[in-house]
Amino acid sequence: MTPSEAARLLAHVAAFDRRTVGESDARAWAAALEDLPLDDDTMKAVVRYFAAESRWLMPADVRTGVRKIREDRARDIVGAGQPAEVPDADPDDVQGYLAALRDQRTRAAAGAVLRPRPVAELIASAGRPVVRPATGPLAVACPHCHSARGERCRLRSGGRLMSDYHPSRYDAAQAAATEGK
Repeated sequence: MTPSEAARLLAHVAAFDRRTVGESDARAWAAALEDLPLDDDTMKAVVRYFAAESRWLMPADVRTGVRKIREDRARDIVGAGQPAEVPDADPDDVQGYLAALRDQRTRAAAGAVLRPRPVAELIASAGRPVVRPATGPLAVACPHCHSARGERCRLRSGGRLMSDYHPSRYDAAQAAATEGK
């Protein structure tokens, strides 16, 4: 907060407690609140303070009030009936999702308007097949029945899927794994 912003804040405070405000007061308050901007939160903190208190307001009271306003705002976006946006992160990527959630709460605490997302957007990817990397015998094509990588082996007679794999596919998978080491 700059001294001129602190002077505007102190003028707001003076409307409640009729204090006199000078240049040195503005510089002192600016130094004590240097990391806070003059915004709606700081002005609301003053109003909330005087709605509940009758004693002299100090910079620490403004700082406490701003922190409470931001904590309340951040708390309001979590839990049942969550009104805010769903983080744009894959919930299966735990670290990424938590980082997106922390960012969302920080933005909400700072007063950012969070956009609710339409249900259609949220469920657009529901039911899509999950592609997992092929491992073991499925990591190679079968040299016996020529099933592609990731596909189950088939019986030559009738083309039915096998419950196991051809022995030559096990050998091919073992050879591929040995090459990769």
